Amino acid sequence: MFVSCKSVGIVIGAILLAGRAQAQEPQEQLVDLKYDVDPVLQGCPGAVEFRSIVAGQLGYDPYRPGAALGVEVRVRAAESGLEGTIDWSAADANKLGERRFTSRNQDCREMMTTVGFVVAVQIQLMATEKAKTSPPHSDNEQSTHSQQDGADLPPPVRSVTLTIRSFEVHPASSDSTKWTTLVGLGSSVAFGLAPHALVQGRLFLALQRGWVGLEAGAEASLPSTSRETYGGGHRDELFLGTLAACGYEGPFAACGVGKLGQILVRGTGVDKPASPSGFLAQVGPRLGYSLGLGNHLALLGRIEALYLLTPWTIDLNQVQVWRMPRFSGVAGIDLAARFR
Repeated sequence: MFVSCKSVGIVIGAILLAGRAQAQEPQEQLVDLKYDVDPVLQGCPGAVEFRSIVAGQLGYDPYRPGAALGVEVRVRAAESGLEGTIDWSAADANKLGERRFTSRNQDCREMMTTVGFVVAVQIQLMATEKAKTSPPHSDNEQSTHSQQDGADLPPPVRSVTLTIRSFEVHPASSDSTKWTTLVGLGSSVAFGLAPHALVQGRLFLALQRGWVGLEAGAEASLPSTSRETYGGGHRDELFLGTLAACGYEGPFAACGVGKLGQILVRGTGVDKPASPSGFLAQVGPRLGYSLGLGNHLALLGRIEALYLLTPWTIDLNQVQVWRMPRFSGVAGIDLAARFR
């Protein structure tokens, strides 16, 4: 069952209002709330904030440690978003019911706000059932019971159920059949492409759907100058186009990368400077990690291990001064904007 955040909020709000209207004498239903969120998730509300979301819907804080009714909310990262459960149990650890929920994006705060609504609905239904099943009391009896802990015990809740056995949270305008687009820029340091480390910049466009993605980009290095003991030297620059195919697991990514382009070398401090260029081709794996910065921005860290398919040597005055190694490495960080 697919429910947008907006529609879930409207429906749940209506249920809460209806439940309050039906109870002529609303009673507080107390619960022992446990809140367990995967630490790798970003932007999730804490336990205290989640309690305030539930309390805001009910008009009171239902949390009481050791209450006869227990509810446990768990949230974990999934391949295509977030998933979790709401477990209800009695004081004797007997399980009373379970609700499952999933989200197609990584917006944990938005999803947990909706989950808080659902928990509040169930508590309000139980409070309404409690008011219906409680026998009438005289003023003296009500005064006596209000001083006893037993007044907090809920009535049997096995007959209280929600029609929503599971639900999915996603933006109302989202379409799961579409690719997510990422546009970004970044910088990196490359080792093994010149005698000294090269500082590179890059632009890229990536498409992601579920756990798979494609990326195309362009890279260029700042000039790097190397000098020999006799005063001569050379300046190196790289211009590359990149293609990558990636697989995703939560914030982690593993990609196969191919790079094609040119290496430009210019002699310095020699009698007859030349500016030769050569074709460059590299392939290798990339490992990445994504750190969300809200709904539309992310920092992407990456490391690459590349194999050179087109080895080159640099000669000055007919003397070889450097030979490009077969293996090189790149480490970088990118800032990406995400569009759905």
